[in-house]
Amino acid sequence: MKVYVKTPARLHLGLIDLNGDLGRLFGGLGVGINRPNVVLEAERSETLAVTGEKTEQVKTLAKRFLETYNIKGNASINVKQVIPEHAGLGSGTQLALAVATSLAKLFNVKASVPELAGTMGRGQRTSVGTTIFAQGGFVVDGGKNTSKNSFPTTIFRQPFPQDWGFVVAVPNVNKGLAKNEETAAFKALAPMKTEDAGKMCRLTMMKLLPALVERDIKSFGEALTQIQIVIGDHFAEVQGGTYSSPAATEGIALLQKLGAYGAGQSSWGPAFYGLTQKEEAKEIELKVKTFLRKSVGGQVFVAKANNRGAYIKVTK
Repeated sequence: MKVYVKTPARLHLGLIDLNGDLGRLFGGLGVGINRPNVVLEAERSETLAVTGEKTEQVKTLAKRFLETYNIKGNASINVKQVIPEHAGLGSGTQLALAVATSLAKLFNVKASVPELAGTMGRGQRTSVGTTIFAQGGFVVDGGKNTSKNSFPTTIFRQPFPQDWGFVVAVPNVNKGLAKNEETAAFKALAPMKTEDAGKMCRLTMMKLLPALVERDIKSFGEALTQIQIVIGDHFAEVQGGTYSSPAATEGIALLQKLGAYGAGQSSWGPAFYGLTQKEEAKEIELKVKTFLRKSVGGQVFVAKANNRGAYIKVTK
């Protein structure tokens, strides 16, 4: 028996409430995209063996799974592709869930994707990446209940229009914050002003989501850009500005100038993106490539929505 897993990536579009006075904190916005991907294959074996990309990290993840579920067997895992690490594209969650899902299939562990995410230490602040692994699409979660350590509840999930796309850029600058650095950054931040959290909620509820349902790319993009500015300004003291690098700041301004309907930074960056109609994406991609080539370097690609989540194939 062999298990093949290919994950989406995700763009993290913002956190809704960093005030927390209503008893819930964070609340994530995100969308699944069709590239880059984690791709791996797993099968049972006599010893735990990992080949390909991120071998030590994957071995640690696999051991965590096998120990948690008290499994005596072992597996051979071949990691064919990974998502760039700490770039803002959801690499950690997608890799952890790809490993956990493949092993769950091999050893007949009946666990939901959120349960597997909890086992693997994911979903500490938002369930966006977990829901995108499971189902893809555009996702909103309702934040963490601050009175109990429960998994963040997904409150909205909708397919993302296939004729909308993203021009995504990953400049060659410092990687985004993760793990201990990320935890320290959140601790260093003052609580978000109530009026800013209110503005985020209003932009989400009264502009972003209706525009998505109505397929109004102009209004969706405007709301997205405004959300990014509010959340970016809140994080400015720990990331050095509204965005995490001058390359992102200049790149986002360029995307808007080139006609992107909305633009922002994914998570802590360095990835930034512009929302486009599919037919406009190629021309904008070329101009952003030129911009990066003349400045810090990096990669630029066009992505469309992933609306089904990870592809999992089991062969006997």
